Amino acid sequence: MKKIVSLVLALVLVLSLATMAMAESKGTIYVIGKENQYDHWLTLRAGAEQAGKDFGYEVVYEAAPLGEVDIEKQVSMVEAYINVKPAAICLAPNDSDACAGVCLQAQEAGVPMILFDTAITTDDYDYFIAFDNHGAAEKLAACIAEKIGGEGKVAIISAVPGSSVLAARENGFIDYMKDNCPDIEFVDEILYCQNDSAKAMSQTYDLLAANPDLKAIFTVNTQSGEGVAAALDEMGKGGEVLMAGFDPSATIEQFVKDGIYTALNVTKSYDMGYKTVEVAVAAIEGTTVEGMNGKFLDSGSIVVTQDNVESEEAQSLLHPFG
Repeated sequence: MKKIVSLVLALVLVLSLATMAMAESKGTIYVIGKENQYDHWLTLRAGAEQAGKDFGYEVVYEAAPLGEVDIEKQVSMVEAYINVKPAAICLAPNDSDACAGVCLQAQEAGVPMILFDTAITTDDYDYFIAFDNHGAAEKLAACIAEKIGGEGKVAIISAVPGSSVLAARENGFIDYMKDNCPDIEFVDEILYCQNDSAKAMSQTYDLLAANPDLKAIFTVNTQSGEGVAAALDEMGKGGEVLMAGFDPSATIEQFVKDGIYTALNVTKSYDMGYKTVEVAVAAIEGTTVEGMNGKFLDSGSIVVTQDNVESEEAQSLLHPFG
């Protein structure tokens, strides 16, 4: 009899705890990133999950299995989440055109749609959280232009076509050079490595073989940056052929310290993740978030070079977990 009573009490306790846990959560917010790896996305995820805890929502972070190139899978994931009627969906679109339709579906279903990192080609979303990619690329271009004396050949190795955030980075670099450095010559068209560092390495070898007087290469993300830097290092061209780009990793940080990677834009990734969920909560609860400019909230970034890579600010962003 005592065993039965104990089992009943244990069951009641378990059910009570489960009920309390359910009561503590105000709802589920799905955060769909572009990757399940790389420092930017891992840090962003940590920020999003912390915001969920702070505001009382369950945050579920996921990304398509093949990452940024897995466009169709990402779209189908969003469609599936719309059907379960979550409190909100936060999305970093793998493709700005392909994801526009599914964002409209969310709007029509009454599910708040918060974009982060990358915009879509329509206004069918509630809010957008990112940093100024175009302006950040201009700052990188200015750094490179100064170091090469405003003249010479430069090239761009990008990641994948179709992303508005990557296009903004490409255009920011190009626009600055065209507006301020008439003696800069862009060689070839924009090359795409398809998020493959090995391919970016190969493209770098080919660029330098065809253009031995190349002065600089601009990259747009971790994968393209790691590939270009590795190629320059292997060829003994680090510091001779300059490079700039976006999104850090432990490998890229070391390249910056070694003077191979000239200028690196470091996004405040944790802040982007946190603010994305904070804005989602505001959309759910009908409140506002400080710093909003219409539908947009800037999450911020800094430029890291060999001169400031060891600074407290740079290290806090490069190593947010200590």
